Amino acid sequence: MSLNILLIDDEYVVLKGLETLLLEQSEIDLQISTAMDAIEASEKLKNIWPDVIITDINMPEIDGLTFLEQVQESHPACKFIIISGYEETEYLKRALHLHVADYLLKPVDKAYLIKRLATIYAEKIHYQKHTLLKIQFRLYNCGSAASNTLEEEELIKIFPYKHLAICTILLNNSEAQKAYHNLCIYFEAVYTFTQNEWHVFLLNYSTKIQESEIIKIGSLVFNEQSFGISLFPGEYSLTRNINDIFHQYHLALCDMILNSLPVEHNLKKYMIQRIASHTLIAAIKVIMFEYGINDYISETYENDISIQDNFVKIFTESLTAYIYISNVKFTSESILQLFQTYSGSIQDKKKLYTFMEKTLNFWYESFSPVEQEKYSSKINAACKFIEENYSIDLSLEQAAEIVTINPSYLSYIFKKETGITFVQYLTNIRMHHACRLMTEYPALSLDEVARKTGYNSTSYFHKIFRAKYGLSPRQWLQKYADV
Repeated sequence: MSLNILLIDDEYVVLKGLETLLLEQSEIDLQISTAMDAIEASEKLKNIWPDVIITDINMPEIDGLTFLEQVQESHPACKFIIISGYEETEYLKRALHLHVADYLLKPVDKAYLIKRLATIYAEKIHYQKHTLLKIQFRLYNCGSAASNTLEEEELIKIFPYKHLAICTILLNNSEAQKAYHNLCIYFEAVYTFTQNEWHVFLLNYSTKIQESEIIKIGSLVFNEQSFGISLFPGEYSLTRNINDIFHQYHLALCDMILNSLPVEHNLKKYMIQRIASHTLIAAIKVIMFEYGINDYISETYENDISIQDNFVKIFTESLTAYIYISNVKFTSESILQLFQTYSGSIQDKKKLYTFMEKTLNFWYESFSPVEQEKYSSKINAACKFIEENYSIDLSLEQAAEIVTINPSYLSYIFKKETGITFVQYLTNIRMHHACRLMTEYPALSLDEVARKTGYNSTSYFHKIFRAKYGLSPRQWLQKYADV
């Protein structure tokens, strides 16, 4: 990672001298562009996106501060360092208004400038890591808006260019590191992280590139390995939203699966468009036992395409959902083999239902005995955590953090191990203790019983109790007391 700098000074000797000094003495990687006046600098800014602009105040036609005022709106993430031969009050006031990073007097203390740039570089690295972690956390929590918030001003600092693409592929760490360096040859900004064993690459670039060209680049960089890619529509600068990243990641995973299947290009493009129109949330909820298979198939099935094409879409969505929430490593060969195993038997919607039923088991059944034992111990720990903390506001995410497991894993495995969902188990525990409290302490009000069993709302507690027992709490107590 480098620190991109634009140097502006109308004296050529000073400009080149400062550039040479920084390149020779700085311990950080610097990418330096130069300009001799504001007009040349404006032209340069059409093709570069500096982290720091260092400019002299006294320049012909447009002074340095006026120039910075003009570029501040288009480059909000850029830091400004002013160099001036005068400590004038008016200059200082304008510089403060622009929130400049530093105001240096000539002759410039070069050691101080190098140290200041090193600080800005460290801040850049820290900020990028922090923002990428927030993006990962949003993906980790199925795009939940409650998980974190990222404003446009934050995103523009790491995605300054107009176009963005997201790529996903199954690689080991050394392969991913090599791919990262090769991608940096083609794109101005590249970021990478792992998401459930899959490497994710975020590609940010200034010049519009056709999808076919990016696919060619990917084929070269990834040595013909199967990968998935999705381009953000239009100019990303107009649609900077963290939810876009979550949605486009899904499409990249779908693209990767479809690239492994024997489907024509037009059908593949159609499937991506159809999946893009409704997201993968429903498929993910089916895998996590939060949504019925019949409801999902009814919602997803399209009457105007063949049963086989419907299978391609449902296969792609369900497998993408598995990859998204699990650490299952589906190679291109295993994806194709799985598809061929089921495709011949799909003749009607009932067979689609059977396929989905089977897919709910093949992940868990793929665990080795050691893995199953490990997950069983995690579920036991989660159950113990629920039983000890049922009286507080408890969530799946909290339990997952305690037992150190992905919330989606926990949801899936909890259902497989216990036969009921996390929420159902928590409700059963709370209702059991509510009945105990009412019988052992009949003087307690319903408000107190509700609060002691983790419900902030008495009316909601009343509703849950009636749904479970078919009686109101008072009716249940009366019936119990009469026995």
